[in-house]
Amino acid sequence: MRATSSSERPSLAVVVPTWNEAERLPRLFASLEAQGEARPERVIVADGGSTDGTDRLVERHGAELVRAPRGRGLQLARGAERASEDLVLFLHADGHVAPGALAALRAAFGDPTLVAVGLRQTIDHEGRIFRWIERAANRRVRLGWIYGDSGLGVRRSEYEAVGGFAELPLFEDLDLSRRLRRRGPIALVADGVLHVSPRRWLAEGPVRRTVRNWILTLAWSLGVDPARLVRYYRPHSAAAERP
Repeated sequence: MRATSSSERPSLAVVVPTWNEAERLPRLFASLEAQGEARPERVIVADGGSTDGTDRLVERHGAELVRAPRGRGLQLARGAERASEDLVLFLHADGHVAPGALAALRAAFGDPTLVAVGLRQTIDHEGRIFRWIERAANRRVRLGWIYGDSGLGVRRSEYEAVGGFAELPLFEDLDLSRRLRRRGPIALVADGVLHVSPRRWLAEGPVRRTVRNWILTLAWSLGVDPARLVRYYRPHSAAAERP
C-alpha cells in the first residue's frame, strides 16, 4: 500500500474505521491500489474489536492496523494520530474510490487556501431516490458540511490545528467540518468519485433513513447533545445492515 511520493506533491494517508468489515475491505484496498502513482503513501485501519478476521486481512494487504475502543469518532482519531503525511483522507470501509479520484484530490490541494475537501458521492444502486440523495450530499459538501460517507480529505496541519475528531457518539464528521470551515474554504472534488454502498438505506428504507437523518442533523445543529441523539440512530452492525 505504499507508493513513492514526489517532492512536488503532498503525501497522502488514508484512514478507515472498521468493525467486522472483512467482506468489504478488499474492494476498498483494491481501489486504492488501482490509483497508480496517486495511491496513498499509507493506509491506516482503526479497528474497533472485529471478530471476523478484519485484523488479519488488513495485515495481509500491507495496511497498518490500529486497535481502538469501538466508536467511529474515537477510531478515526486514533488512526489519524498515526498519520504523518501532508493530507489525510477518511473513508468508510464499505466504499471504494473510482480511478483517478486520488489524483483529483491531490490536485485540488494545489490551492494553498483550501482546508478540506469531500469527494463526489455515487451510491451503487439504480433507484432514482439515490440520485436525489447523491445530489443532496454533494451540495452539502459545497456548503462545507461533510458526512463521512462523502470522504473527508483534510490537510493534516489544519486537522491538528482544530483539535481533530472529538470523541462524540454521533456527528463527529459534521463537528469536525464545522471547526474546519472557520479555518478556510472546503470544496467538492467533482472529478473525484467515491462509490458508496446502499446497505444502510436498504436496511431501513431510503426515505425513512434520509428523513430520520435530516431530523437528527437539525436537532444537532440546534444544540441537542449527540449522546441523546445517538439513541435514535441505527447502530452500524454489519449483520443488521447487510443488504
